[in-house]
Amino acid sequence: MKRVTLKDIALHTNLDVSTVSRVLNEDPVLRIGPARRAHVLQTAAELGYVANRAARSLRMKKSFIVGYVMTDAGGSPAVEGDFNFPVVRARLAGLEEAVSQQGYLLGLVRLLDGGVPAIEEKVILRQQFDGLIFNWTVPSPDVVERLQFAHLPAVLLDPRAPPGLFNGRLSCVVADRAEGVRRSVAHLAARGHRRVAFISTAANTQRLAGYRSAAEALDLDTDSRLVKLFDSPIGNLSGPRSEGCRAMHALLDSGVEFTAVQAGSDATAAGILDALRKSGTRVPEDVAVMGYDDLEGYSANLLPEPFLSTVRDPNREMGLQAAELLLDQVERNEAPRQVVLEPELILRRSA
Repeated sequence: MKRVTLKDIALHTNLDVSTVSRVLNEDPVLRIGPARRAHVLQTAAELGYVANRAARSLRMKKSFIVGYVMTDAGGSPAVEGDFNFPVVRARLAGLEEAVSQQGYLLGLVRLLDGGVPAIEEKVILRQQFDGLIFNWTVPSPDVVERLQFAHLPAVLLDPRAPPGLFNGRLSCVVADRAEGVRRSVAHLAARGHRRVAFISTAANTQRLAGYRSAAEALDLDTDSRLVKLFDSPIGNLSGPRSEGCRAMHALLDSGVEFTAVQAGSDATAAGILDALRKSGTRVPEDVAVMGYDDLEGYSANLLPEPFLSTVRDPNREMGLQAAELLLDQVERNEAPRQVVLEPELILRRSA
């Protein structure tokens, strides 16, 4: 089958080839009416025109590929992790949707060593990417400096670092997890719970801050014995589940009164439920339980059936926003900025 060319579209639309090319390349300074622009796009679609990506890249000095960075440096979680996979899958779906809508591809950048040499070798020297998105991973200041020297924009997606660390230098997308927990505790308070416990890995500092903020704002009992923190690596389910179970047993054995529990994660909440069921405590009749992450909503098979009320980060929207921030810099040379998204309350039967 003969390949459809710009000349074919020009003949069908009675326009010159250069005008057709500028329409298809979305030239912002082209003066052409919306009706004629739509006619060109419709004709191209009807004829089955497919852009020559290699020629377009050479002409515009772009690769039209966005790099999604994975790195094993600094303990960054791998995609294959039992917790991370559904979250990464949702974010990648948002990323891919956003970049494809603007004519880009999403490529994987695997960096076993996340330092400057790896960035130089795999990204900068090969010139295969127009920008990078770091999911969770926080690049070192040296890497950031090298990327800026090479005029290669980058976006941090849910970085495990203070949001303002690279303020003004890199764009950033985060979820307001403190607000997510505030909403969750407010739901429990609206159901009449005045003594709400909090059980979590100590690494979930934003969620703990949200719990304390909500307890103070809602005038809930702020007994320090209601807070149980433990050390456990982020990125798996078995550790937080077993630690959540142990912390719940300790809380029950202490005799401290409570009628609800806010967990720092769904995995911790699963351990809490294990302990409550073993003790003969009914959920939610005796104790209500709220989680965080909504792994059940991502089909992670955490519990035998959908049961856990929880908080969900907007992971797909985070991916969309990260891609749009990056392409704003690539296409329009806009300054880096930060986007904060609000989590969603997911109510099921546990609270």
